[in-house]
Amino acid sequence: MTITEPAAKLRRVWLFALLSVAAVMVLVLLLPGDLFLSAPGTDVIGQFVAWRAFAADSILAGHLPLWNPHTYAGEPFLGDFQSAELYPLNIIFLFLPVARAMNLSFLLHLLILAWGVGYWCSRRGFHPVACALAGFTVALSGTVFPHLFGGYLSGICSLAWSPWILAFLEKAWRGPAWRPVLLAAACGCLQILAGSPQYVFYTAIAAGLNALVTSVAEPKLRWRTVPTTAVMYAFAAALSAAQLLPGLAAAAESVRQGKVSFTFAGSLSFPPENLLTLFAPWFFGHLPVESYWGRAYLWETSVFIGVSGVVLAAFALGDSVHGRQARRDLVVAAPLFVLALGAHTPLFRVLYDYVPGFGSFRTSAKFSFPLILFAALALGAGADALLRGRLERKFFAPGVLAAGLLAGAAGAYLLFRPEDIAVLRNFIINTHESYLGQPGYPPEPDLAALGTGAAHSLLFVSGLAIIIGASLLNATRQRQLCWVPLAILPLEMLSFAWGSLGTARLSDVMPNILPAYVQAHPGDYRVINPSWANNGYFLGASDLWGNNPSVLKRYAEFIRFAQKENPDQATQYINFQYLPSYFSLVRLRFIFLRTAQGLQIMDNPGALPHVLLAQNYQVLPGRDAIFAELAKPEFDPRKIVYLESEPSPRPVPSAKTGAVKLTDSTSDSLTIEADTPAPAILLITDLYSRDWHVRSLPGGVQAHYDILPGDYILRVIPLAAGHHHLVVEYAPPSFHAGILVSGIAWLIWLLLMTLFFMKQPKRQDYLVEC
Repeated sequence: MTITEPAAKLRRVWLFALLSVAAVMVLVLLLPGDLFLSAPGTDVIGQFVAWRAFAADSILAGHLPLWNPHTYAGEPFLGDFQSAELYPLNIIFLFLPVARAMNLSFLLHLLILAWGVGYWCSRRGFHPVACALAGFTVALSGTVFPHLFGGYLSGICSLAWSPWILAFLEKAWRGPAWRPVLLAAACGCLQILAGSPQYVFYTAIAAGLNALVTSVAEPKLRWRTVPTTAVMYAFAAALSAAQLLPGLAAAAESVRQGKVSFTFAGSLSFPPENLLTLFAPWFFGHLPVESYWGRAYLWETSVFIGVSGVVLAAFALGDSVHGRQARRDLVVAAPLFVLALGAHTPLFRVLYDYVPGFGSFRTSAKFSFPLILFAALALGAGADALLRGRLERKFFAPGVLAAGLLAGAAGAYLLFRPEDIAVLRNFIINTHESYLGQPGYPPEPDLAALGTGAAHSLLFVSGLAIIIGASLLNATRQRQLCWVPLAILPLEMLSFAWGSLGTARLSDVMPNILPAYVQAHPGDYRVINPSWANNGYFLGASDLWGNNPSVLKRYAEFIRFAQKENPDQATQYINFQYLPSYFSLVRLRFIFLRTAQGLQIMDNPGALPHVLLAQNYQVLPGRDAIFAELAKPEFDPRKIVYLESEPSPRPVPSAKTGAVKLTDSTSDSLTIEADTPAPAILLITDLYSRDWHVRSLPGGVQAHYDILPGDYILRVIPLAAGHHHLVVEYAPPSFHAGILVSGIAWLIWLLLMTLFFMKQPKRQDYLVEC
């Protein structure tokens, strides 16, 4: 039998891809069905499990939820990018138990990431082994794999598409642009749908920097790089408009509208001293959190690619074939490193003040991910040089040996004088960016233990560097020694990944006692459950609070004021210390507190019903005036409603208040019937958003209804006298507009791809005997 060489290569690629997916699925099936590859208390347990289960159960019931009633007393769901409801790969949550689906999602996206890096390297002409090593290293690197421990599901899903976008863009710059631009746009769409706008933004910046560097290095491409990149991202935005437009609309009402504070935006910047984690990942301690004594969180501030990885990337800089491109890759990586430093450089203030987007996120340390992508290209180039025998580096091996000896000397010094680590530890303490020793974390660790741990880390680095340096020194005489650093690298990465694993159980999502308690106390109420705030779906009762950035700004200001803090500084974070009586507005009934003595349950009787009628109102000039009235001891939420504009029709006091009942409800709608002997106000004790609308049903006297904010945070509907039958539904116009734009964009995409394949000339492949 004979087959063409490109066909044979493609068959091998697909076979490898299918085998790796099969291996991942077998691994997932072998794991216990209730086990998560993330630590307890992290984002998987504290958010994504409940959200994915809520979305999957709703979709299986025939309904795509746009609103989440279970967290923050209600918040946009589709509009929160992290819900990722429209992300195609989340289909696995419809067919698998949530723990298995979560683990499969993590591991599949690590594969997609590794394949993407490997594909990008193959476009550069690297040896297949070099491509595989680069992809493997990135997938298990410090910027990626520890996010499994932190449970950052949407981040892993989004960053997996970055190398594909960057590789297809490079392909578009150097050849016929249509097909790679279309493929890059599809990957950009998937990255947006996957749920992390921050990685989308940072990948776009990396693509822009790469385009600029390429246009300078290759002037003939100057009129292709930046315009092609801009066109691709515009097309990706159109393809993902069904998610992008509702997300932007929801963000405009959230605490992230405009800019977050400079202090918040600058938090979790990459600490310069954490460059040591490039080759010494455990210098500042290990995971879990309480073992790490450096700044911020280790899963955000590690850039580990192994001693071998650093050596290979450095080796590429002098390569006669790929050295020039490797140096360009590191030129792109350099500004990404400066951006990762965030608030540790004066540039961040300028970017925050004048560049759109930089004031919308925190954790600029995430810029280290695209930085490592470009470093991995240099790593792959170095591996390619070794594999193909390009060893002309006279002083390189001695330099590696010298670096190893230097690291060994530093490690030996700390081993005998471990208490001298106090200089670095005190510096970190004074930055106020380390969480160790703060409330909720263990006390300060023993300095001698810190110094000894750092010493062992440096001594391990020293040993590896000496072995690698010695092998390279003799590689010109014994070519098989070139495989020493190539063999050490995957072992380093696997060891690091093993040390970065965390596990949790489904039982960590919510103690069984709480759902049982809620079930034993039926009613339409909300709770405060700080330890499991995002898991109201599993609790069976909506939570008053949560922990994600889509909380409505009006509501965050209300809660901030209730805790006697400045509402102008409202964020997604709050510590509940006060339970004012006007929490009855949002139907608060129970408070669940986890204390040293165990679980404490407090009852808060007096919560308002879901719907009620009011006749008295007062128009006040703004937020602060309304809050001042709510805080007065005589305030009775059943008797008066504070508005920001005059209602139409205006309520008329009557001896009879009328009757109202809630006849049906879903996550996105309420069906209400009311009889009012005189014009009145319908107060709904759910949060106001401009995307809630009212629709009249047959049998009502009123054809049109307005929905207004009442008591600053709730929904108010002015009613005329008579019988009313209406539906209050969450229907963002941005969603319908987004579906239209996405539908048209995908039709254009499919048409262009079809035209491309129809016009593609046949390749003159040569035959190979099998």
